[in-house]
Amino acid sequence: MTTSVIGLFESRDVASKVLGELTKAGFDKKAVEILQGVAVSKISSRLVDAGYEEDRAKSYGEAVEKGGALVVAETTDDKADKALSTMRRFEVLTPEALLEKIGGSETEKAQVIEEELEVGKARTTGGKRLEVSVSEREVQESVTLHEETVDVERTKADRVLKPEDADKAFQDRTVEMTEIKEKPVVSKQAHVVEEVALTKQSGEREATVSGTVRRQDVTVEDIDRKSGKS
Repeated sequence: MTTSVIGLFESRDVASKVLGELTKAGFDKKAVEILQGVAVSKISSRLVDAGYEEDRAKSYGEAVEKGGALVVAETTDDKADKALSTMRRFEVLTPEALLEKIGGSETEKAQVIEEELEVGKARTTGGKRLEVSVSEREVQESVTLHEETVDVERTKADRVLKPEDADKAFQDRTVEMTEIKEKPVVSKQAHVVEEVALTKQSGEREATVSGTVRRQDVTVEDIDRKSGKS
């Protein structure tokens, strides 16, 4: 696992020497950083991530803000003691010791802060999709069918044929009558009844964006000193 080994020093010059010694001892230079002139919140967050209590991490941040330099070395657990002993060749300070060493001057700061409105563009995608689906429905149509029927009708008769008519009658022949019947025939034919097309048009438009920005000002006022009688 990776361990963060830290050392607080009086100045950046001392911290740079510590960095050189760590590099000579075999530690990766990219895994060692010097923090100076960094916001208290950044150092505090960095040390909390490394496992320090929030209050203690904040005290280190405040000490660095007053002028100290913090060396943070990322190394494996088995090399943590070696990194610590290398740092201890120099004067490693606690936040309290550093503040005492720097001096008893007290500095209070106020910041002038102004927000700026930044307008960017966010691209969203959308559009329309055509989905073709097939459905079925029952259709009924009426059709008139022509139908013919041939019927056979027998009628009794009793009349005498003349000899010449009898000769004509006694002949072989065939009498046919054709009947016609229609039946429904179903066929299908596809017709295009509508076409749907997707068309994309590109263009640009101007948009006015408004927002509220804040500004924090610092006003300097003199405090009237009142004298008292003893």
